[in-house]
Amino acid sequence: MTSWQTRAQAALALVAFGVVGAVGYTLRPREARLAPAVLERLDPKATIETRGGDVIQLKGSRQDARIEFESQVTYDTGETKLIGVKVSVDNRAGRSYTITGKEARVGEDQTSYDLQGDVKLETNDGLTAFSEQATYADAENIVKAPGPVRFTRGRMSGTGIGFTYDEQRDTLWLLDQAVIHVAPEGTSGPMDVMAGAFGFARTDRYMRFERTMHMDREGQTIDANEAVVHLFTDRDEPDLIELRGDSRVSGGTGMGALQSMSARDMNLDYRDDGRSLQQATLAGQSAIQLAGKGGASGQALEGEFLEISLAPDGSVSSLSSRQNVTVTLPATRDTAARTIRSNVLTATGGAQGLSAMNFTEGVNYTEAATRTQGARVARAQSLVAALDPAAGTLQEATFTGTFQFADGPLTATSNLAKYRIGAGTLALSGKQGTADPQIKDEALTIEATTIDVTLNPRRMVATGKVRSALLPPGKSAGAAGPGKRPGLLSDQDPVQIIAESLTYDEVQRRGEYQGQAVLLQGQTQINADSLTIDESKGDLIAVGKVITSLAILRKNATAGTPSPATIGRSGSFTYTDQGRRATYLTAATLDGETGNLRAEKIEIVLAPEENSLSRLEAIDKVTALVDKRTVTGARLSYVPADEKYVVNGAPVTMVDADCQELSGKTLTFFKASDRVQVDGNDEIRTQTKGGGKCAPTPK
Repeated sequence: MTSWQTRAQAALALVAFGVVGAVGYTLRPREARLAPAVLERLDPKATIETRGGDVIQLKGSRQDARIEFESQVTYDTGETKLIGVKVSVDNRAGRSYTITGKEARVGEDQTSYDLQGDVKLETNDGLTAFSEQATYADAENIVKAPGPVRFTRGRMSGTGIGFTYDEQRDTLWLLDQAVIHVAPEGTSGPMDVMAGAFGFARTDRYMRFERTMHMDREGQTIDANEAVVHLFTDRDEPDLIELRGDSRVSGGTGMGALQSMSARDMNLDYRDDGRSLQQATLAGQSAIQLAGKGGASGQALEGEFLEISLAPDGSVSSLSSRQNVTVTLPATRDTAARTIRSNVLTATGGAQGLSAMNFTEGVNYTEAATRTQGARVARAQSLVAALDPAAGTLQEATFTGTFQFADGPLTATSNLAKYRIGAGTLALSGKQGTADPQIKDEALTIEATTIDVTLNPRRMVATGKVRSALLPPGKSAGAAGPGKRPGLLSDQDPVQIIAESLTYDEVQRRGEYQGQAVLLQGQTQINADSLTIDESKGDLIAVGKVITSLAILRKNATAGTPSPATIGRSGSFTYTDQGRRATYLTAATLDGETGNLRAEKIEIVLAPEENSLSRLEAIDKVTALVDKRTVTGARLSYVPADEKYVVNGAPVTMVDADCQELSGKTLTFFKASDRVQVDGNDEIRTQTKGGGKCAPTPK
């Protein structure tokens, strides 16, 4: 059999086998077919339903987002709803997060989702947010939740109404009724914040609070219309807090010496611990309250702008303010409250408190009244204040430029003034233009190169070209009551006194003038090396090269007619008002209507009611030249009522114009007549000599 025959037989065999197989299959018994199971519809309105699945979005060659779901339904409108959905967004700018919910409606573009029911957002750095509804649009990369929401991240948690999470900016917002809580950890205490809205920019490291913020932070309260809290890069602790609108801060250990602050706007710069305040900047009606001794309120400062720097121990190291500055120093048991106003302030301090304050551009100083003193007011161009740091009180105030001071009826002016609070003294110096320092009260005025005033009890020391005026006596506000002017002087006019120095004691009503003193009032003038006026007694003392010019009234003089001056010279001059007696001592001379008198002592006694002569006495080495009669003796008495002179001595001598000499133990003569009585008293022979040349008049 040939090979092709062999192949043909094999092919026929295969065909036959195939035919037999087909016939056998056709003739086999038929099996019963089962009906397919009926699936429960998720939504009868759906056109497509899918059980389980996920969608992967790719950007380039990498996965960008994955949407997983338990089931899916699609409607003829093209809308798709996912049940049991989970949206995973991976590695967008280094951030990944997931959003889960009971169901989600997918937009027509398949890139937006509206999630509802137990919505939860989780980020790879620990942020978790919960709400009942949320939307996500891939084009915006923003998760939005319109209703109540709560979130947690590390120590921070919060609740609010309305929520957004910006994926690209990594920013979280609570849109309304935000309540934030930061739990304590280690040495960091808790923080609670309420605001109209809250934003948390996690990458940019700041939190923002809007529509009235209130923060409680470790015993400190912070309020403002809006606030931005800048966080440290490595932790959620404040590095800088910016407050805007009705800003207020009070309490808290991190404030150090600051008890409270308020302003329109405020910046708070913290140290690395995030709690200790390092610097505060306040703008707009700014005010701060410093802590005083024992935790009580201390100094208070106000100004349009304020800048405060705090040392690590919490003390104020420096402070500055400008525009409408007001500083209030509190009262203590020993000092009155003080208020200082100016346009510019700088201050420095240390661990104990502020130690110095410099005020410039118009200073107004007010010291409150106490039970022992009245209110005091001062004005100047600038003020340097030295403080007691521990007590917060003023120790010394140095005023410069057009200084003006008022303490009840006392006023003072100068260019420079040092007010020493503890000593209660005021030192004036420096000219204002051409004017020397000046003091004025109800009793006197003083102008001098320098004036030092002890305010209570009042005492004044003036040096250098002193010009003072004793004012007419009146009702006095001082402790000593009204003064009693020496009777030599008129009560109606001021008494001008010039000297090189003056010490005036208000309580004693005593003024001591030293160095070429000159007293002037009308026709009255007194010159001496020193002059003392005691207005408590009405006494006057002049010492050293005394020259007086007294307006002693003439007997029976016509009213308004000026009296001739009575000129006196001596080593000293004393007037005592009790006896209305003026006494010249040491080489005394007196020239006037009584004649020319010389003696070691001359006394003038004035009438009780007026400055007319009641009696005159000259004692020791007396020489009198009266109407061309020269009398010498040991004692002379003159009574103006009958113009009688009585001279005693051993002997008394008289030489008249004709050189006739009389002598005896007692000699009496009368000014208006030639009548002379000589009484020898049987002890010395009475002599009368005539003729000869007259001896020169003694000088």
